[in-house]
Amino acid sequence: MPIKLLLMPFEQKIKRLTKRAPLPTALVLVILITVVLTCTSVTIYYTSGASKLDLSRPGFESERTEVRTNETSKTYDTTSPIDQAAINEFLKEYDERTQDIQQYGDFHDQALDDASLQLTDRSSP
Repeated sequence: MPIKLLLMPFEQKIKRLTKRAPLPTALVLVILITVVLTCTSVTIYYTSGASKLDLSRPGFESERTEVRTNETSKTYDTTSPIDQAAINEFLKEYDERTQDIQQYGDFHDQALDDASLQLTDRSSP
């Protein structure tokens, strides 16, 4: 019987294996596909340079502390009645945000400047 298996073409061996043990064959196939896809994604992660930008990796504790956090958006009480004071407060914040957006102006060469993208501190020259 083992000699017969050696002489059997590869396709017939695969068909015989899948008929005899379909679940283990499927599991092995799924694990192989998973390993190949994982290796591919990790390779792309390192070769694309994304790993250099990932501050969650170990060893970047000092850089994480230097990252500025954006101010959180103000939340509004949804249960209280809407009165003139609440409307005025909202309009004041709305006008401030509108002015911030209008400072950027139209798209031009300086629209992608580090200062306009807030990549540098505004206090530094």
